Amino acid sequence: MIDIRTLALPIRVTENKYVKSTLEDSVHFGSLEGYKNIESQGIGDEDEGKIVGLFKKEKSKITIKIPGSNKEIILTDRDFAQDPKMEYGLKDGIEKRIGVASFGLLTFSDFELDSSLNNRKCFKLRKDTFDDIKRLVRDKEELTGNKCSLIIFSKPDFFSSIKESGYEADIVQYYDPYDLSRFSKLRDGKKAYCYLKKDYFADCKINLNTFV
Repeated sequence: MIDIRTLALPIRVTENKYVKSTLEDSVHFGSLEGYKNIESQGIGDEDEGKIVGLFKKEKSKITIKIPGSNKEIILTDRDFAQDPKMEYGLKDGIEKRIGVASFGLLTFSDFELDSSLNNRKCFKLRKDTFDDIKRLVRDKEELTGNKCSLIIFSKPDFFSSIKESGYEADIVQYYDPYDLSRFSKLRDGKKAYCYLKKDYFADCKINLNTFV
């Protein structure tokens, strides 16, 4: 019997031509540069590969302190350009040398109770999770022009085996671009840029994991 509270099933949507090799423990990577080029076409995160902080013009101000004196200059929203932002990006050219493979993770929150009999409980996927999976398959097919399938990995040591193979792996976490305090906290923990996304993308119910 599975304790569903500890469930963590890695999943991946892949083109049918790669299904056999994936099931034989091959992981297919794409370049970060390639993903960035896709994102620039209006698909997904236009800020892929960088951290973006935004100012709320009606609430933000910047104070400039003049060295050697007590004078300060305060810039208000009237001094900001439209949609002002600051960016933290990877060094030039490094995207070509970084390979990315993304997985999803089904956890306890993705399931709901279906039935209960003789102290045994059966669970099923939540409808919103199922819809997310269908969308992932559909988007991948539209992107590649090929039929795709969902692969569910059952090995409990899946992620540790990836790391033991010499790859870096981590779960994507989200930050508020209008409040970079969480970003700063995550960065203090040495979390790489590629594992951080604006909280706009946190609406997807399936937790994402990215290996590089």
